[in-house]
Amino acid sequence: MDEATAIRLVSQFLSERGFTSTLKALEIESGRKYIPLEDHEAKKTGQLQAILDDYTSRMKQKLALEVSPTHLFQRGQGEHANMLLKSFEDVGGGVNILVVRLIENGVLIYGAAKSLIGVAELSLPLTFERPPVTPIFTVSTFCKGAVLSLDVHPKNRNLIVCGSMDRLAFILDLSKADEDMVIQKFESHTKYVVRVLWSSSGNFFITASYDKTICVYKLRNDEVELYDIIQKLHFKGVIESLAFCKCRQMNMNSIGDDYVSFVPMHISFGPNGHFMLISTDQDRLLLYSWTNGKQIACFYGATNDELSQPRNCWDHSGKYVYGTSQDGSIVVWEIRSQRIVCKLEGHNATVRDLFFCNELKLLVSCGFDGSIKLWQSHSPTREIL
Repeated sequence: MDEATAIRLVSQFLSERGFTSTLKALEIESGRKYIPLEDHEAKKTGQLQAILDDYTSRMKQKLALEVSPTHLFQRGQGEHANMLLKSFEDVGGGVNILVVRLIENGVLIYGAAKSLIGVAELSLPLTFERPPVTPIFTVSTFCKGAVLSLDVHPKNRNLIVCGSMDRLAFILDLSKADEDMVIQKFESHTKYVVRVLWSSSGNFFITASYDKTICVYKLRNDEVELYDIIQKLHFKGVIESLAFCKCRQMNMNSIGDDYVSFVPMHISFGPNGHFMLISTDQDRLLLYSWTNGKQIACFYGATNDELSQPRNCWDHSGKYVYGTSQDGSIVVWEIRSQRIVCKLEGHNATVRDLFFCNELKLLVSCGFDGSIKLWQSHSPTREIL
């Protein structure tokens, strides 16, 4: 639209609304006098209003598509984790297994109560035709409290950062002998270290604690893999979960108000990094677009309350999500339809952690029953609800 047409539309609007003083000011500043067309050549009235109404309608339609799961996500083909591949029972002598990770090379790592960290190597490939045998875990103690969290370095897969109940964060090098495995310890917190996480580059990692702080650590230099704390962030409440992402502020209430109706307990991002899944202390998980901050979907069917420690993760396809339930099951939802497609049952107590190994296409779970379980897609399943 050229400038003359734009000024004429605004002038028509002002004239029709009786804003004569404003119209006169516009005529003076623009140098264009508004002359209404004769009846026989006049176009319809309210042209500017019609254009604005049309624009608003288009924007609403566009926004509706931006926050619609049926528009944003493809329908799944049933190829999600749906059957137990292997269960490792009484791991660590039957203590509570609190966190677990599976690396693409078959290394399985867990953290547990009684300060235990266990490492085992599974023989690949892992399939139903060739299920893994129960491995021998190398079990070590590097701290004085339960190991609550751990994460594997994105590039050097031998480096593991851990957080424990004794306020300690530490880095392990799995390539070293047991007595030399701890290469750094950090006493930056005054309460439990409940979350640890590497950045995608591996140049940073962060720790979160119930002392209401998050600590940021940076690689000292490229010659030696040692890290230094560079920042300590203070918050009003305890930290339950964290993630690396592009910075933005977001209101998680769907209508944008400030009423606190839930606590976000666990955060995970989808494979493309555009969508964020939140487990809450209520009976629902929430899905958000990280692009516009809008709530896209709610997932119901898992049982959780203010005393729970729910966990979630994404399927490698980005079409399904997994969430823990207090009844010991793992609920599988298709994102597009928001429907439960499967419930994975096998744990006899609370499921404490979930992790999906994208490279091996395996879901790993652990819990208070002292077991670690591997779940895999055996054959496409139909939705059960």
